[in-house]
Amino acid sequence: WEWHELIPPLAADGYRVLCPDLRGAGWSSAPRSRYLKNDMADDLAAVLDRLGVATVKLAAHDWGGPVAFTMMLRHPEKVTGFFGMNTSAPWTKPDLRLVRNVWRFWYQVPIALPVVGPRVVGDPKARFYRMLASWVGGGFVMPEDDVRFYVECMREPGHALAGSRWYRTFLSTELFRWLRGEYNDRRVDVPVRWLSGTKDPVLTVDLLDGYADRISDFDVEVVEGVGHWIVEERPDLVLDRLRAFLRTET
Repeated sequence: WEWHELIPPLAADGYRVLCPDLRGAGWSSAPRSRYLKNDMADDLAAVLDRLGVATVKLAAHDWGGPVAFTMMLRHPEKVTGFFGMNTSAPWTKPDLRLVRNVWRFWYQVPIALPVVGPRVVGDPKARFYRMLASWVGGGFVMPEDDVRFYVECMREPGHALAGSRWYRTFLSTELFRWLRGEYNDRRVDVPVRWLSGTKDPVLTVDLLDGYADRISDFDVEVVEGVGHWIVEERPDLVLDRLRAFLRTET
């Protein structure tokens, strides 16, 4: 749903646009297990196989970024480029900078907790979500229609529990794998472009330090005055940069 304003113009440009909802999100089903990003990355690869699509360029935001980036690392033959927006890759350095910034991820703890997490995620009034969205958005207010849509999705069977498991698997399993260097030996040899809003208090620009050492063609554009919800806040900018990225030859 996040991409609904960008799909029509990209399709009008002649591109085939695929926007699958990840497991437990949107209109996708919500199984009780397998919420590691590795599993979701393999889901994306399976979707391409089912549709008979040989290669794609990926665009992703927030949690979609680690999923899509992991797919590129696990299935490099299927990906010819990556465009990330206020997101991260599964490369995490266990250094002092991580220690200094770990407080920024405080919100993941209540979401990840058993019992509490699904209630937070599934709150019909979206109180925690509204507070969090405003904070990470740097004051940008998420459109009410979008909030209502997300609330409706969380009312689907199993979706609130799935939303909690996204975070629980990350904090209990995935983060430690990344810190141990699960993908540190992988390089990326396709074009990678990145947008990073300066008012995002969580996914800050300095988290990208070191990425260029593992990506042969990497470019970051820092967007001043924009928070985490860059797709909703600056769809014009995102569309312009996406078009430029899609024209990039590989």
